Amino acid sequence: EKSSVVPATAAKPKATSTPKAGAKVGTPKFELSGNKWIVEWQIGNKNIVISDTEPKHTVYIYKCENSVVQIKGKVNAITVDGCKKTGVAFDHAIATCDVVNSSSVDVQCTGSVPSYAIDKCSGVQLYLSPDGLKSEIVSSKVDSFNIILPAEKEGDDPLELPVPEQYKTVVKGRGLYTEIVQHTG
Repeated sequence: EKSSVVPATAAKPKATSTPKAGAKVGTPKFELSGNKWIVEWQIGNKNIVISDTEPKHTVYIYKCENSVVQIKGKVNAITVDGCKKTGVAFDHAIATCDVVNSSSVDVQCTGSVPSYAIDKCSGVQLYLSPDGLKSEIVSSKVDSFNIILPAEKEGDDPLELPVPEQYKTVVKGRGLYTEIVQHTG
């Protein structure tokens, strides 16, 4: 039996920043097109800042991974679509902040937005500000979704609350009665 010595430098796998083989990767984009800010295919970019905003602008964040997007000022609406391990921080949105088809996403609003729609997501952390506590939050097909409320008073910790994801439905007469499954103990 013969054995050979492989030099340590040759044994190291090549480091690549490309996604898994077969995964489609688009061209990174960060631009204002008409009234829509487009942030697409940003991989490992933690320094994306949209600061020249107007209330009529919308922001569309698509297929970003390991990235952070900061949105300054007031925009009309924000959509986070198909992102992984991405953070989005914004001041104000006039209409809505939608998060769809995403996983391991942190969303932080330092001001307010009337509503959030979280759909087909896993691992969403939504950080609300004192001004954002009146926001309506609608979620569907979502797991591991937590909402973090700001500290009640100086020195307190923020309060992290899980959004229920398991329900029990029973038939009562000719209707359905659904309640949250409570896990205790």
